[in-house]
Amino acid sequence: MSQATKELLARSLKEQLLTTRLNRVTVSGLTAHAGINRQTFYYHFADVYDLAAWVFEQEIANHIMEHASYDQWADGYRKLLRYMRANMEQTQAVMNSLSHRRRDTFFLGQFRLMMEAIVTELEGDIVLSTVDRQFIVDHYASIVHGHLLRWLLTEGQEDPDVLVTKIQKVLHGSVRDALQRLA
Repeated sequence: MSQATKELLARSLKEQLLTTRLNRVTVSGLTAHAGINRQTFYYHFADVYDLAAWVFEQEIANHIMEHASYDQWADGYRKLLRYMRANMEQTQAVMNSLSHRRRDTFFLGQFRLMMEAIVTELEGDIVLSTVDRQFIVDHYASIVHGHLLRWLLTEGQEDPDVLVTKIQKVLHGSVRDALQRLA
């Protein structure tokens, strides 16, 4: 029931965001729209921004992991940036409502999961120590995370297609090379 209630509130928020800015959405409006009481809302979320952050994190996490392979990561990253750019007002509102620690922990964690899948796919018969393998995962996750933060600081001014193509060209083949060098 708890997950279903969160998803009901998430749908309500998304519907309200079609016509209302995030800073104008109220708990009363959300709960009335969802057909639940305010206490139920506060059982799950501290405020509207907490709900918005949860929705954002769920959608981003699902999106990143749907493309967690060597052949698909760039397409997934490109789609993620396009989504964020198309919804920049809501993206910035959510980003501004999160602490830097929560934002970075979330994104870096998601990019680590993505890179973990890619490293697993590419390592084949290469044998690395756990520490070296984790270093490679963290290194490449940090690169992707850093580009995302820089892109967000400019409010998505750089075209996602151009940015991701550049990142993809620079990184092409380097993960496998790094695995071989540290082996």
